[in-house]
Amino acid sequence: MYKSLAMKVNNVYSILIEDWDEEVTGVFQKEGKEWILMIDNQNDFIAEGCRFIHKTKVDEILREEGEIFKEKIFAKKYPELTIKENYELNSSEKLFSKIMEQNSLIHFDTDDEEEMVVGKIINVTSNGFELRSLTEDAHWGESIFCDYAEISTLAIGNDYLNSLSLLLD
Repeated sequence: MYKSLAMKVNNVYSILIEDWDEEVTGVFQKEGKEWILMIDNQNDFIAEGCRFIHKTKVDEILREEGEIFKEKIFAKKYPELTIKENYELNSSEKLFSKIMEQNSLIHFDTDDEEEMVVGKIINVTSNGFELRSLTEDAHWGESIFCDYAEISTLAIGNDYLNSLSLLLD
């Protein structure tokens, strides 16, 4: 587990995840005992959706020239950048229950950064959740159970997920 860095709201950070080659970059919003919440920055100067990062998977938190530069752009491009929804970041069960209640399409990453799973949460337990998976071509697949300990990051509300949801029946 990483040594904690005092993060400030609306500052940009890059987070290195255990065993991943790429970092996750975003605008910090809030931190709890189990999860960090950021506004996601998957590419260039686009900030969209929520990215929840499981603190047990964090290797290092960076704030260098690149993050500071993006922050300056985001401040001008998105002057009121904030997540209005209140998420419980101290409990995986409460966080995933809230996302299930929102009926949000999600994608999450595991220890393998190449493996991304898309779907909707259909049941939440104390140690994990059941997901109705979605295929790459937006068809419902099988239901799978995922343990919270397997999850490195979770995303909701980004353009990719919003675009796929247009095709759902």
